[in-house]
Amino acid sequence: MAHKATLVFAAVLLATGCASHATREPMPDIKGPLAVRVSSESLDSWDTPFGVYRFPDTSVYVSGHQSERRESTLAGLFGVGGGFMASAMAASDSEAKTKDARMHLAVDLRALTEQILAEALPRQSQPDRFVAANQSAVDALELIPFAVVTFIGESRSRLWVGLKATLVDRGGKQLWKARYHSGADMDRSLTGEGGWASDDGTIARDAIRRNLRRALDALLADASASRSGRAARVIAQWVWFPQMYAREVEILDESEDIVVVGMSGISGDSMIGGVNVLDKRSVSLMPSAKK
Repeated sequence: MAHKATLVFAAVLLATGCASHATREPMPDIKGPLAVRVSSESLDSWDTPFGVYRFPDTSVYVSGHQSERRESTLAGLFGVGGGFMASAMAASDSEAKTKDARMHLAVDLRALTEQILAEALPRQSQPDRFVAANQSAVDALELIPFAVVTFIGESRSRLWVGLKATLVDRGGKQLWKARYHSGADMDRSLTGEGGWASDDGTIARDAIRRNLRRALDALLADASASRSGRAARVIAQWVWFPQMYAREVEILDESEDIVVVGMSGISGDSMIGGVNVLDKRSVSLMPSAKK
């Protein structure tokens, strides 16, 4: 029965989140200027794991609280329908866990992204590379910003900011897509002294702004020039998921406090693949295991 439950649960996952692939493929070498547009859309259901909860009328999600045992048990008993039952129950759990912090974490990410983007574009090494978002006669980068509160255990959580980026030509044809995630802050409790929602949410808003800037900087660096890095292996907690996982990556940039890594969206990793900005205090870096 346990084996059957695992297989059914895996099938449910493949029917949802794993359908969206955000690989670390180089951005095509597009000649001429690019427009950068921020979308008001939210992520599609297949862009997120089972059981996430989205704050109403926002692009702020809560994850990491899901019970794999419950999902596998219900999937084993009721098939795919059981998996969806577990997903709904997990979302309900998340809504209850975050009710006291919701108003402090509900951020207008589209407006904030447009603001930070306006500040970042003039600082680029090739400022002529980017033009006003309303120019329709050029290729464009379309961005969907989102934030994720990922629970790590019962009370601690890490705050992530992500960008779902799509390159389209002037006719609307999709040429490339990738994800950029930044979770380069230490984990905190959600509420209480020093928690994300404390000080009327100032700590959370500052972290969202800081990580959004890092994600945008990583994206604009890729849009300005092709980048490659050195191979490495990193053990980290990734967006959406509470567990620590080891992954083969490319180190694209590194400072005293953060490391920027690129990771292919291999099977099962489609929701964390792309470019990730990580807090060096929270990860382990080691030589690549690839021969």
